Amino acid sequence: MLALLFRLGAEHFALDLAGLTAILPNSRIRPIPHAPPEICGEFNWRGRMVPVIDLRQMFFGTPCEWHLTTRLIVFRWQGKTQRGNVALRAEGITDTVEYRPADLQKPSVANPERPGVTGTLITDGKVIRVIDPQALVWDSFHEVLFREVAS
Repeated sequence: MLALLFRLGAEHFALDLAGLTAILPNSRIRPIPHAPPEICGEFNWRGRMVPVIDLRQMFFGTPCEWHLTTRLIVFRWQGKTQRGNVALRAEGITDTVEYRPADLQKPSVANPERPGVTGTLITDGKVIRVIDPQALVWDSFHEVLFREVAS
C-alpha cells in the first residue's frame, strides 16, 4: 500500500492514497458558523465548497501551523447516505511511504467514538500513525459537512 506522509507538530502520520482526489496548497479558508473546532472552515474548489478538517486540531487541540509544506488533502468521503469531498489540513507533507498491511501494528489505544487511527508503522526509526480518512468524518460532523443528502 502507498501512503502520504505528513506531520502534526512533531508527530508523524500517514494517509492511504486510496480515495485521494488532490493535494492543494494551504489556502484561504472561510469559517463555517457553529462548526466543531476540528472543522476549520471551507474553501471553493472547482465551483463547490469543500469543508476542511484541521488534523492537528482534531488530534492535539491546536491548529496546524502555516508552513510551505502545509497542504490540503482532498479526498472523496462516502457514508451510508451522504458523500462529498472533504479536505484535511496537515503539515510537513513531503513524501510517501510504501507498506504491507502485515507491517501495520494495531493502535495501542483506540477511541470508538473518535476513530481514525488504524495502526502504527515503525520504519526508518520513525513511529508513524496510519489514519483512515473515511473514519475521520465522525457521525457528529455529518450535519455540518453535508447539508444535502445524496440521491
